[in-house]
Amino acid sequence: MAIEKININSPVYLKIENTNLASCNLTLAIYSGAFNASPSTTYELVKNEVGNNNYVIFEIGELIKDYIAYSFSGTFGSNGVNVWVQTTATPVRANPSDGALDAISSIYLAFDGVGYFEEGFDITSSSNSATTQTLTRHKGSVTKLMSNTKIFRETQEVLYIPVLANLSVNSGSDTLTGATTVNFKNGSSTVSSVTVSTGVSNSNSAIEYATSTTATLTSVDIVTGGSTETIEIEEQDCNRFTNLPIVFVNKSGALQKVNFFLKSIESVNVQKDEFKSSTLTTGATYSVNNHQYRNRNINSRETIILNTGYVDDSYNQVIEQILTSKRCWIFQNNQYLPVIPQDQNVTFKTSLNDRLANYTMTFKYAFDKINTIR
Repeated sequence: MAIEKININSPVYLKIENTNLASCNLTLAIYSGAFNASPSTTYELVKNEVGNNNYVIFEIGELIKDYIAYSFSGTFGSNGVNVWVQTTATPVRANPSDGALDAISSIYLAFDGVGYFEEGFDITSSSNSATTQTLTRHKGSVTKLMSNTKIFRETQEVLYIPVLANLSVNSGSDTLTGATTVNFKNGSSTVSSVTVSTGVSNSNSAIEYATSTTATLTSVDIVTGGSTETIEIEEQDCNRFTNLPIVFVNKSGALQKVNFFLKSIESVNVQKDEFKSSTLTTGATYSVNNHQYRNRNINSRETIILNTGYVDDSYNQVIEQILTSKRCWIFQNNQYLPVIPQDQNVTFKTSLNDRLANYTMTFKYAFDKINTIR
């Protein structure tokens, strides 16, 4: 049986069919960490067949969302955001005394990803005797977990390429993806290679970040079986401005780093309440040094405007994914700080229309400047 990959921020449907079905019981076990062949049940759902159609449909994506939580402190690969989902669908006859119907079980690896409308659904069917289960979901890439085909790299910057590890559970009888190698190249020469882990059975290790510190790179090849996906690398010098990278959760549910090479502008918005107080003393006098008007409930939020530098058409996807990402961080003063994209509308640029394309984006820091956490 194959382990199925699902992106839970778009719908995930299970359709259970049996000619004698009157209702269906569906159990879900949702958990992270090491695979468990006999996990505890998280949810148990019951749905009745309607209109003599001999099937029922469950949507399980919404149930899984609550069990995925992203954290990032600067270390790629230790985020632990994927979860195992194991389901068992048991069709029930109108008269249970007529005997049990065939149940069907499945294993899924859930990602904090999304599917786009124009991509359509990925559909997979499986069966156990007279019972058929159809999975309808957005699967996305099962190897390279980023969309763009080009990376604009700061000179000698460490690259992080998110890829899916080879998953294998139940003594190798249930798997997801084949053996993958990531080749970092300078021209036609491979300067370093990373072999992605095989036989992984821990959901927290499902996403790997192939890295390279090689000074000069021109491309990255991601090889799985007989298939190769190539990412171009273009080196950028940051001599005048400070590069301020943004790390975000992309549509595949993986962390992705994007550089903003050109100028940045910071601003602050202060919120406060002003009140008038009496400064009269018991001696029926006052001091000219005391405030008659004062501020209270003072706090502020900072905003920063960033510029990508000159990029090509492939970055249209990257910009859109940053805008729609639930989690973003900026690398500033040697630490990653949480930020929220503020732009509501962006006009995509092309080399044909715009020649040199620079994207300007606004981010608000996701915390108060004055610490109010109690």
